[in-house]
Amino acid sequence: MDIITDLLNIPQEDVLSSSSSQSENGSLIIDITLVSKKFSCPSCGSYSTHIKDYRTKSITHSALNSRSCLIRYRARCFVCTVCGRTFFESNPFLPSGHTISSLTVLNVLNELKESNSTFSSVARHNYISPTKAQEIFDLYVRIKRRTFPKIICIDEVYALKDNHSKYVCLLLDFKSHQLIDMLPERKKYSLLNYFERIPIGERSNVQYFIMDMYQPYRDVVHFRFPKAKIAVDSFHVVKNINDSLNAVRVRIMKGYKSNTVEYYLLKNFNWLLLEKEVREGKRRFNKRLNQYINYPQLLDRILAISPELKEAYQIKDRYLLFNTYSDFSNAEKDFNEMMSLIRKSHIPEIVVIHKMLNNWKEEIINSFILVDGRRLSNGIMESRNSIVKLIKKTGNGYVNFARFRNRCMYCMNRDALPCLSDAQLPIRMNGKKRGTYKK
Repeated sequence: MDIITDLLNIPQEDVLSSSSSQSENGSLIIDITLVSKKFSCPSCGSYSTHIKDYRTKSITHSALNSRSCLIRYRARCFVCTVCGRTFFESNPFLPSGHTISSLTVLNVLNELKESNSTFSSVARHNYISPTKAQEIFDLYVRIKRRTFPKIICIDEVYALKDNHSKYVCLLLDFKSHQLIDMLPERKKYSLLNYFERIPIGERSNVQYFIMDMYQPYRDVVHFRFPKAKIAVDSFHVVKNINDSLNAVRVRIMKGYKSNTVEYYLLKNFNWLLLEKEVREGKRRFNKRLNQYINYPQLLDRILAISPELKEAYQIKDRYLLFNTYSDFSNAEKDFNEMMSLIRKSHIPEIVVIHKMLNNWKEEIINSFILVDGRRLSNGIMESRNSIVKLIKKTGNGYVNFARFRNRCMYCMNRDALPCLSDAQLPIRMNGKKRGTYKK
């Protein structure tokens, strides 16, 4: 009996009788009866009750990792002599109306806190069905939206199986790195409706929004957060400039035949153009060029292929210097000087970049603002995007957005806890009813 009470984590004096056996499939079966106690009627509160009968309840219990465990609990059914109400005695194994033990519920919720866990893997560890694991999660995990902080990062990630929208929109606290909320889409009208439901006083506290160069985000912030400044993540600006430089390279490369040295250099060493700094390193023998050569020398040969390519590379290099070494007090002056250089270019791809930079000038300058010694950036958002993708990938995709949102909020926020005292109805998708089955 000592082993059984330790296994079930209940006091030995509360157990009247217990025994264990093994089923044909290897499951551990524990038969247990608790000590009789006086219970008040849940309807009238009277203690004038007597035992009506005994009923055996089968409870799934994850006390062991090596095999499944089933508690056969001989429960007393009481009847109130005052009002006639019948009720079962309380027990330490499970809440009223459930067939899964409280320990199993806690184990399921603790395992689902890890982003690489799936409902199937958690169900397998606790000897329940994946559907039951989903039901437990939906009953106890409902994460509410967090209060808007002073600095919000906004970004989208491709992570949903839905014909209506393929992207989910994430709102992140820049300072605490906590996920504020997750929205089912990034469309402009949906974001406007969502933010309109937020109290105006809460929206007025937001000072900065950090985003990529997605025009609807900027429009939404201007409409719903008139006091907030917008900062563009520098990574996305540099990426656009690199993409334009790469487009120039591809256009020039296509002007050469595939067996030429120029084509070979542009095709195989294109990464040198996109490097922030090309270090000298050791010279290596190149069979195609028939000489010993290092990376800076290779870069010089590539830039010598076309004046347009060299000009585009110098503009990229100039922006990287501005992005790395400028600060907020000098950003506008340095930006204008850089734009005067870009404005002289007649390369089609660079003309597009000039328009982009001019369009987002204010937001780019705001990105140099420092808060607690940190520059405004969406860098932390990229790591959060990877967690969302991991949850989606390990779960083989989600079609129920409410469950997907709760799972991401539950995994990504360390202080997000299940509400065990107030279980709610499971989250169900709206869809067509299943038709009759015909063999």
